[in-house]
Order: sequence, then C-alpha cells, then structure tokens
Amino acid sequence: MIDLHVPMFRAHAALRIMLMAVTVWINAARFAEAAHPILLVMVTVLMGLMTVATPFIHPYESRRRDAVLVIDVAVTVAIVLITPYVLGGPITDGAIGSLTSFWAVTGPLAVALSRGWLMTGFAMGAVMVAGLAICDSIDLETLAESIVVVLTGVAVGWFASQLRTTTRDREQMYAIAAGMAERQRLARIVHDGALQVLAMVEREGRGLGPRGERLARAAHDQEVQLRSLLQDTDIDVNVSPESLADVTQIDLSAVLDKHASHGVSIATPPDKVLVESRRAGELNAAVTEALSNVHRHAGPEAKAWVLLEEDDDQLIISIRDNGVGGTQADFEAAADRGRLGMRHSIQGRLADLGGSATLTTEPGRGTEWELRVPRNPAQT
Repeated sequence: MIDLHVPMFRAHAALRIMLMAVTVWINAARFAEAAHPILLVMVTVLMGLMTVATPFIHPYESRRRDAVLVIDVAVTVAIVLITPYVLGGPITDGAIGSLTSFWAVTGPLAVALSRGWLMTGFAMGAVMVAGLAICDSIDLETLAESIVVVLTGVAVGWFASQLRTTTRDREQMYAIAAGMAERQRLARIVHDGALQVLAMVEREGRGLGPRGERLARAAHDQEVQLRSLLQDTDIDVNVSPESLADVTQIDLSAVLDKHASHGVSIATPPDKVLVESRRAGELNAAVTEALSNVHRHAGPEAKAWVLLEEDDDQLIISIRDNGVGGTQADFEAAADRGRLGMRHSIQGRLADLGGSATLTTEPGRGTEWELRVPRNPAQT
C-alpha cells in the first residue's frame, strides 16, 4: 500500500521551514526590546533545530512515535508560556503573538497528519490555551482567532484520516481485482490443459477394465476438486475494509467443502464457521489424511462422509466410510510398522490443538474418526 505519510510530512516540513523563517524575522525585530535577549536567541535556535530535524523524523513511521509528537507539542506550549518573561510583559495576540509566532501550529499539524482529528484537537487546543493564558486581556477577536485555528487543525486531521482510509480501500480493491484477474488467467490455462487431460482419462479409462474404472473415478474426483478450486469465490468485494484486512480467521466450512467429490460427501453448517487460520489448516490436514486412508485402504467402492458440527465452544468433525474396516489392533500394528499417518498426521495434530481424535472401526463396517477441538486457541 502507498505510504502517504512521506509526501504529507515533506509538505509539512516545507511549511515548517517557511514559518520558521517568518518567526526568525519577527524575533529579530524584538531583540532590542526583549527583557532577556540571550534567552530569546536560545529559544529561536531551539525552534530552528526542531525545524531542521523535522524532515529526518516525521516522514518515517519508526521514528515518528507518540513520544516524539508529545515532545514537539509540549516544547511549543512551553515556549508560548515563557514569552512574557522573555519579552518583559504580557502579549495581546495569543499564541500567534508569542515567541513561536505562526510556527506554533506546526507541532499540532504533525499530530493531525498521523493521529487523526481527535488528538489534533487536544494538541491544537493546548497550544491555543497557552496563548490565551499569557494575554493581559482576552478580547472577542483573540478568542475567535484561537477557536478558528483549533477548528482548522481538527479539519486537517479529519481530512488526513479520510485520505488514508480512501487510499487503503483503493489499494484493497486493486488487490482484489488483481487476484481475480490472476485467477481467471490460471483458470484458462488449467481448463485448456489439466482439465482436458482429466476428462480424457475419465472417458477412456472406463473401457480399460477394473483398473481403468478406478483410474476414471480418480480422474473424475480430481476434476471436480480442481473445478471447485477454480470457481472458488472467497473474495467478496462487498465486505468491509476491516474484514478484508483481517486474515487471522477463515471459514472452516469453505475449507472442508473443497474435499467434496464423487466419493466424498461433505455436510457443514449453513453459517460460516470462523476459525483461526492456523487451526483451520491443521484440521484440514487431519481430514485430508483421513480421506487419503479411505482412498488407499477402504476398498475401491468405498465412499466417505464428512460432517462438521458445533457444540458450544467445540468443533466436531466426523469422517466416516463404508469400507472394509478393521480392528483397533490392525491400526495399532500398522502404526508400529511405520505407517505413522494415523498417529502423527491425525492424532498428533489434534493433540497439538488441545483436542482429541477417536477412531472407531469394525471389520466389514468401515471406520469413523471423531475429531474434537476447541474453537479458539485460548481454550486449549
């Protein structure tokens, strides 16, 4: 995303330099009449150093911390408050008539460009109140000028916030458009290549005997999954920018639906089941391993059913097949022989997530996995 802070703060630095030049000219004219001319020079030099430092601090997020902005405004307020002591008497023009002159507004403007209108109101108000405090008398004109300056600073902060929001939304829309264009490009490539090959394998394999039939079914399943992936519409242009920026949670139902094929049926709740993205990835990997075991060991005609349910703060995923099944001893023996998919890819993953994976099986009656896991990491 384009960082608007750099050009905005460069403009702010240029404004600060110009207002500093005006302030130097005004304070030079006051030098002969000042009660403490040396202090007047020191304060002017301090403002000059702050002005010189501005282009090297404010445009960079790592350097433009809240403490820097607070110090900037606090120093401005302090200089305004010591004006009667340095000049030898009260002033009549508020903060604009102080030692800072028009330079007084540049500290709050830095807040406006980076922290929004509310903080700008506090910063600009502090400077203007300090200016009114050093006046010998407050007339209606001075009060009105102070209010206008505060409101102008607040308006600048509001416009800066709106500009950042608009730019962020535009960049997100560009990213969505680019993603959709890339998806369409890949869809054309896959359609003209892989999908055509899978369709040919499915069509020709049915005439090649039992092994050809299995090959045809596998090709059909892969074609269905690939088409589902290409037609995925997870990108929703109608969601809020905040939702687009939040990639920490994804819909587990949508993740599991991609396993649907000729031999696999998926049942999920009608509403989205939002899960932290890492947990969703681990659950999907466990389901993938269970379905792979069905494909490898349950028999050529076996089908599988995947059911996702919500039980208070727990998620329950059931993977059931109608294959050849077996005994618990058979599965334990397979794990002992080094086939560690069940122990590591399924049970190990669920244990790491603070859940459990329970296997139920009988010879001739298929197998069933029940995966239980807390919805959120804080519950583990």
